[in-house]
Amino acid sequence: MPDVRKRTPFSFAGDSDDSLRDTAVLDDQEQEQVVQTLKTENDASDRQIWLLLRVVMGFLSFLHALYIFRRENPLNPFLSNAEPPRIPFDVLLALLHTVIVLSLVVFPRLDGHVQGTRTHYSRLYAAAAIAPAYCALTGQGLTNFVWWSFALTAIVLHHSFYTLIRQGGASISQLQELKYDARGA
Repeated sequence: MPDVRKRTPFSFAGDSDDSLRDTAVLDDQEQEQVVQTLKTENDASDRQIWLLLRVVMGFLSFLHALYIFRRENPLNPFLSNAEPPRIPFDVLLALLHTVIVLSLVVFPRLDGHVQGTRTHYSRLYAAAAIAPAYCALTGQGLTNFVWWSFALTAIVLHHSFYTLIRQGGASISQLQELKYDARGA
């Protein structure tokens, strides 16, 4: 049989035996096990992110409720000694910010479970930007600007984490579509 040649795939000069061992062909059961492991880890990570977001949103809701009842900026003791002036319609804006922050906890969880629900971040951004924009345009001071930017910051944080969660789910779905038949590999 000296006429039969062994087929060797192309490899770079820098390839070592270790890199060739990593390209093992997985059978159907091994592929499913890898996907399930990744899906389980992704779900655990998602639960941790949701818990973190709920804690942060709950704390921000508490601060806004504190503002509504005390009519005092909760950041005053930390950022300045002088009380910054109150902005017009501050109680209504605090209620709006509280509703926005609380909605961030409830609505995205319904997103995949209730038909027709979807978080509209552009509306939330616009509503939460009213007070910080007013503070910036009228020179209300750093304390007021930072305080009224909390809801806007919460939306940015929530939107970025929510996008990461959805991308993780999409990546797992794409991985499931990439399964191959081990007999043909």
